[in-house]
Amino acid sequence: MSGTKRLEVDVWLDIACPWCALGERRLDSVIEKLPFGDAVDVRFHSYQLDPNAPEKATVTQAEYLAGRGMDPARLEEGHRRLSSAGSELGFEFDHDAVVPSNTWSAHRMIQAAAAHGVQREVVEALLAAYFQRGLDVGDPEALKAVAVAAGLDDDVAQRVVSDPDAFEREAKDDVARAGQLGIQGVPFYVLDGRYGVSGAQPAEVFEQALTQVYDEINPAPAAPLNVVGAEGEACGPDGCPV
Repeated sequence: MSGTKRLEVDVWLDIACPWCALGERRLDSVIEKLPFGDAVDVRFHSYQLDPNAPEKATVTQAEYLAGRGMDPARLEEGHRRLSSAGSELGFEFDHDAVVPSNTWSAHRMIQAAAAHGVQREVVEALLAAYFQRGLDVGDPEALKAVAVAAGLDDDVAQRVVSDPDAFEREAKDDVARAGQLGIQGVPFYVLDGRYGVSGAQPAEVFEQALTQVYDEINPAPAAPLNVVGAEGEACGPDGCPV
């Protein structure tokens, strides 16, 4: 694919966002099937849904959401929708296991993973652990264990959980950039720095958007004209026939 311009996809997400987990799966499955999938680069960015969440959870997810004004009936319906959508993607939620801790350390861990070439693996592992196995991202050792198992160097992961300033600037820069772009919810996808896609869209929407932008940045060469009739008399660089 020499000369091909790569398609950059920037994804803002939060580990505590179930639609981010599903969106990541959908986007990944679409990219795998695209004929230009090898020319798509995905980068994840930090966005925190609740910066005031406690470092360590003291209540269940249901209690936490009720405290934020979520109606129990609405929560139950939301869980059914998520479970149904997740089943189609091979992602099974355990809603009762979710531990609603502050996700900031997880964001710093994701930034560390980006700096060391394993961001996608760490993001996928954290989302799966959070929504399927009850990972408490407020527990430093539990957070570190998931990141290391996903491929992040042990010393790097230890630095994140030991030093609250580690990769703090990178995470804050992402949050600030989200504000500049007007992002008010996640997941949010920015294609080639110019187009925004909000929410965990159906696969066909992702496919259409990615294809449109890829074709824009890699326009097909103009087709040669079909000449009609025999070649007539004409002047050229070497002069005119007489």
